[in-house]
Amino acid sequence: GMGGVGKTTLARYVYHDKRIKGHFDLQMWICVSTNFDVVGLTLEILEHVSEDRSYEKKCSLNKLQEILLENIRNKRFLLVLDDMWEDKDRSGWIKLLAPLKSSQANGCMVLATTRTKSVAKMIGTMDEITLSGLDEKDFWLFFKACAFRNDNCEHHPSLQSIGKQIAKALKGCPLAASTVG
Repeated sequence: GMGGVGKTTLARYVYHDKRIKGHFDLQMWICVSTNFDVVGLTLEILEHVSEDRSYEKKCSLNKLQEILLENIRNKRFLLVLDDMWEDKDRSGWIKLLAPLKSSQANGCMVLATTRTKSVAKMIGTMDEITLSGLDEKDFWLFFKACAFRNDNCEHHPSLQSIGKQIAKALKGCPLAASTVG
């Protein structure tokens, strides 16, 4: 889905839900963004799973992944990869996810958020779920509440007209509307 539609917010709700916390032995949240670096991301994942920081002195990806695998073996985990952009380095993603796929626990899950279908397709083992903006009527109600607070904008037709033009341009994106007020 487009930026600001709520992908990260939805992932956060899932991540922090007490049923999720009770189901998984480990939970890891990594913000990937445009900085795709297999070693760096592996180190970030290790920060979530290992209290022993001796891995920080290792520079070999293979060694880091061995340490990661040792720490997640037989543990059910949820890994959220938030705001993924990289869709050109498929081999890098395969390397990054290799120890996670090697984990022997059942019910492990990787959840990724991205704006681009190509990323979802590249990493997808399931069908992607596309989030879209609110429908026009619901978005206008939300936009009015954000932009005009509790004031009655019906008494200001010119402001209402401008507000409707802005709301239309925002294409139902709740994050954009919440920053207007």
